[in-house]
This record gives sequence, structure tokens and C-alpha cells, in this order.
Amino acid sequence: MQDLNPLAIELNEQIRAASPEVYTLLSELGKRIYFPKGILSQSAEANEKADRFNATRAVALKDNEIMHLGVSRQLVSELSPETIYNYASVLGDTELRQAWKTHLQKANPLLAETTLSLPIVTSGMTHGFSLIAALFVNRDDTLVLPDKIWGNYRLIFQTKAGANIQTYPLFSTDKHFNISGFRKTLSETTTDKLLILLNFPHNPTGYAITRTEAQKIIEGIVACADTGCCILVMVDDAYAGLWYDAEVMQESLFGMLVGCHPNVVPVKIDGATKEEYAWGLRVGFLTFGFPEKLMPAIEGKLSGLIRANTSGVAKISQTLVLEAMKAPDYAEQKQLNYEILRARAVKVKQVTTDARYANLWEVYPSHAGYFICLCLKSGNAEKVRQTLLNEYGIGTIALSNTELRVAYSCLEEADIEDVFSVIAQVIQSQ
Repeated sequence: MQDLNPLAIELNEQIRAASPEVYTLLSELGKRIYFPKGILSQSAEANEKADRFNATRAVALKDNEIMHLGVSRQLVSELSPETIYNYASVLGDTELRQAWKTHLQKANPLLAETTLSLPIVTSGMTHGFSLIAALFVNRDDTLVLPDKIWGNYRLIFQTKAGANIQTYPLFSTDKHFNISGFRKTLSETTTDKLLILLNFPHNPTGYAITRTEAQKIIEGIVACADTGCCILVMVDDAYAGLWYDAEVMQESLFGMLVGCHPNVVPVKIDGATKEEYAWGLRVGFLTFGFPEKLMPAIEGKLSGLIRANTSGVAKISQTLVLEAMKAPDYAEQKQLNYEILRARAVKVKQVTTDARYANLWEVYPSHAGYFICLCLKSGNAEKVRQTLLNEYGIGTIALSNTELRVAYSCLEEADIEDVFSVIAQVIQSQ
């Protein structure tokens, strides 16, 4: 194995001194990675001190303004060229990072008084998960997931990183979160390192947990940590804020995880994708509940990983998200979109639970997000999907032989009744 770079050794020692638990969780790559004192660090130093001529930037200037093409400038004429065409910092625009931290603390009362890192900007949430996998996951590390998941988890953590995935049924027999199955899976762990990924609101079912369920999840994790196991808990908050049922918890589980046990290391993965209705901008965030003294070393590691991969998130994407968050009617516009989605969720629940469909499918509990998931009582979900697509022009997702996911987020409320009527028709024809 290659010798560690002195910069990597220095970061490792800083992490070990600040938190032996976090050091235990680092992957072999996580221990090797560092941010080189090369072009970027020298450029950053020059940006602060070169008050005459700065010949370090790999951009072109004309008349002391960043060079650009007028044809693209016209498309975003209200923004300055610097905020469109320039490189962004490796960890993201500082003002955007601070704005997102403020947003998190406002939306999650439990985070208001906790130690919270400045969020790190990623190229969407998949990039965020990939960074976490690179920093913490070794081949054959155990990752605990429910049986119903966003398929990209397997690509990132199992196919790429080589993790060993242990699953438990998402739902108990009474169709609540399967606390006993989750805790049983944790209790059977015999390693000194464990990875857990939790996703509420849940993709693909739209399930959201109650505060009581959240507390029981925390108790199970703490019980596992009490055995001496160091646990990385990833909280996928892609659909944060899109709760439509007053009975479920209206903030992230992350707030209850921060500081719950010395051996528990939580990280929140979220983004502008769904929360800001900005899917194609590819702006996500990583937020850690780490002690302040630990973050510089972790940021050094992540800077190295980002530099070796994307080298940073597009400046214009970050600018658009930031400027939208600063706009006077920002909250009003978000609320309007939320109300539209909430009305669709209510309509979908009303239609899918109608007695006339009771012999065709069971509806998994759905309180939030974008999706409803049907468990078919007859027929094959893939055949149903193909018939819907090829004969009726309706797109759905077959998750298994019996499970069909419908994204009501992209259905007009007036069309929902028709869509499920056709789904029922196709099932009955099989």
C-alpha cells in the first residue's frame, strides 16, 4: 500500500485527537485523502494578498471583468458575470452555505441550539452520498437499510464501495415503521463499525415517522452504540419539508441524532433538488453534527475528495439557489408549491383507498414526499407497468413483482382519478 502523504497524516491526527470515534469510521481512502497545497490553495492565498496583479486564476479577464459570451449572458442578464462564469470554492459558496445552515436551523427547531457544521455544497445528493461512501466506507463494511429503498443506494454503497447490505422490512404487520425489525438487525451486529441510512419522508413509499417512532429509532441506535460499536448514521432528507399529515414529525431525525451518543456520528444529506424545486441545478448539501474543532480536518478530507472528482459545484447553480432564497417572495412561492403538492397527496390518498379498489391493491402508508406505492393483490407489477405505458401512455415504476410506485408530484390533481382508474382496469384485465 502506498505511503500516506504527510498532509493526510496531519489531518488523520487532527481527527483522531478531536474524535477517536470518527477516526474509527474513516475508510482506507478516507485516511489517505488530503487537500494538496497546490494550485487551488496558492490561488486562494493570492486572492487574499495579490492586490496588484493576480496571475493565479485559470479564468480569462477583459477590462477587469470575467470574460464571457454575450449570447449566454443575455439568458441570465440580472446576474453579474462573476456569479455566473467564475469557479466556485471547492466546498461551495460561503454565503450559500451560511444561508442553508440558517434554513436548517429555522426548519428544524431541534437544531437551533446544537453544534452544526457549515453545510458543504455537493453536485446533487448522489454526489453527497458518494462523498460519504468514499470517506467512510470500506469493502465489506455493513450498511443497514430497509427492504424498500431508492435504488441508487445499492449502486453507491454496494456496487461501488463494496459494502455488505443488511436489510429489515420497512413496515411492521400493522403498517408502521418496523422498530423491532430495525433494532433486531442492529442487535445482531458483531462488528465495531456500522453504517445506517434512514430516509424520511421515504422514497418510494412516502412514509414519514411520528416523534414517538423517531425516539424509538434513536433508542435502538444508542443501545447499539452502548456495546462499543461506532456508528455512522446517514439521514437522507431529500423530501424534507414536504409533510402533509399533522400526525407525523415535521422536522429531520438528524436533530435527535446530534449528540445522542459519543459513538454515533450523524450526517444530513439534503438539497435544493426538491426543497427548492430546482432538480436540474444539482445543488445538494452535507451537514455534520460534529464538534467545531473537528470540522477543519473533515473539510480538508472532503476538499480532497471533491477536488479529485467534480472539483466543485457549478457557480451559476449555487447563485440561482442563493438569490432565490434571498428574494422577498421566496417563502410565499415555496408555500404555493407546497399547497399544490399537498392537495395532490390528499386526492391520491382519497382515490387509492376507495373501497372499489380494495380487492386490487393495498396502499402503503404515505404521509409526505412525492410518491404513493401500491402493493398489488393480483397481477404482475412489471406487466402492469408495460401495459400502462404501451397501451395507455401512462408511466409508472415497478419496484418488484407486486409493487407499483406512482409519482403524484407530476400529476395534475384533476388527472389523478383517471390515472388510478386506468391502473385498476389494467390489473383487472390480467
